Amino acid sequence: MKRRSSTPWIYRWSRHTIGAIATAGVLETAFLTVAEYTGGAASVCPTTGCKQVLESAYATVFGVPLTLFGLLAYVVMAVMAFAPLAINPETSKQQRSQAENITWLGMFALGTAMLVFSSNLMYVMLVEIKAICPYCIASAIFSVAMFFLTVAGRDWEDLGQLFFIGIV
Repeated sequence: MKRRSSTPWIYRWSRHTIGAIATAGVLETAFLTVAEYTGGAASVCPTTGCKQVLESAYATVFGVPLTLFGLLAYVVMAVMAFAPLAINPETSKQQRSQAENITWLGMFALGTAMLVFSSNLMYVMLVEIKAICPYCIASAIFSVAMFFLTVAGRDWEDLGQLFFIGIV
C-alpha cells in the first residue's frame, strides 16, 4: 500500500496568506488615497518624513496619486488570491485547478512588478527625498512578502520559465 505524501503547509496556506496581505494593502492604500483626494494626506501622516514623501513630486504620476495605483494592484492581487477558493473543488475540480494555475502566474507576475516598483520607491524615499514614511515601508513589506509567497507557496514545475516571466 502506497502512502500519500502530505502537502506542505505553505502550499496549503500561501494563497490565503497572500489574499490577507493584499487585503491589508487594500485597506492601507484606500485610506491614503481617500486622504489624498480629500486634501488631508499630509494630516494623516504620523511623521514629518511621511508628509515629505506624500507631498513630493514623486507621489503622483500625471496628477494621479501613486496610492491609487497601489490600491488597484492590491485589489487585483486579492481577487487573484481568493477567486479560485470560491470554486467548489468537489463539483468543479478541473475548473478550480485551471483557475489556480492561471492566477498563480498572474500573482507571480504582479508580485514581481510590485516588488520592483516598491524597491524603486524605497530608493527614492531614502536617497532622493531623504525621509521615512511608515505607510510606504509597510506597503513595501507587503509587496516583498507577497512576492516570496508566490514563489515559495507553490510547487512550480519549471523555475526557468518562472525566472523568464519575472524578467519580462
